[in-house]
Amino acid sequence: MAITGGMLGAAHTTSTADDFVPELWSDGIYRYFERGTVFKNLIEDYSSLVKSSGDTVNIPQIDFDASSDKAANTLVTYDATDTTTTQLLINKHKYNAMLFEDILKIQSNADLVAKYTQMFGEALARALDGDIWAELDGLNVSVALGSGDDNLSTDDFQAALASLGENDVPYMDGACSLVVSPTMMADILDPGAGISKNFWRADASGDGSILNAGGTKGFMGRLFGINVYMSNTISTGGSVCCGAIFHKSAAVCAVQQGVRVQAEYSVDALGTKVVSDTIYGCKLIDSASNKKGYRWVNN
Repeated sequence: MAITGGMLGAAHTTSTADDFVPELWSDGIYRYFERGTVFKNLIEDYSSLVKSSGDTVNIPQIDFDASSDKAANTLVTYDATDTTTTQLLINKHKYNAMLFEDILKIQSNADLVAKYTQMFGEALARALDGDIWAELDGLNVSVALGSGDDNLSTDDFQAALASLGENDVPYMDGACSLVVSPTMMADILDPGAGISKNFWRADASGDGSILNAGGTKGFMGRLFGINVYMSNTISTGGSVCCGAIFHKSAAVCAVQQGVRVQAEYSVDALGTKVVSDTIYGCKLIDSASNKKGYRWVNN
């Protein structure tokens, strides 16, 4: 409807301004999604293989083949190494949806927009993190804590390092991560705990740093070259897995559709419907014959 009295043209209303809703929300939701994800960047990412199409990624695992000695005047012998294939299914579709009456009032308040985009982004991030952790919770090497629920003693940690080394997991190459529950993280930081002194010592961290000053979600520091993270996705107390050390190749994920935001004005509701969704898949690669991690279970 045109406005008279010295102004030419038509006024913006909720029905004409709703085209700007996706642009206004999508950047914020994506930013909070990326910031809220702990596990996604700690494992192999095959997203590029499924961006255009497909619902399955076949991932071959090649068994180790030792080198042979070459003798003079002899031909080389060719080996046929065994391979197994793991299928990564793109079968997760997560979304958040809300109906906002008089959306322009919300959008006129930057604080409100920030709060809603943060909630949407973190909800999708938690869904992805939860599904990845559900896979990592199946790591083949599972040991009960000898020091009690969520309490990581020096002996518990040394046993983990020994197991990783014996299973040829290169935990000092910078590609291994230790992710623990908030309660176990508090135990690691306890000045009275045996393992704490190694966490606080700069010479034990591998690069001179002690604790994280900010940046990566959940990152707390390094322990003997292993990146240490805290995640609320991991349960605390009871007979559950409360922490794990794993190599980047222990699990894989693929995000086929990144965070997408769509909006539509509803005449019936006199408001705007906003939906944010993502499509992905994740899979554990660790196997009994090719162990790539170690997890602790409360006793």
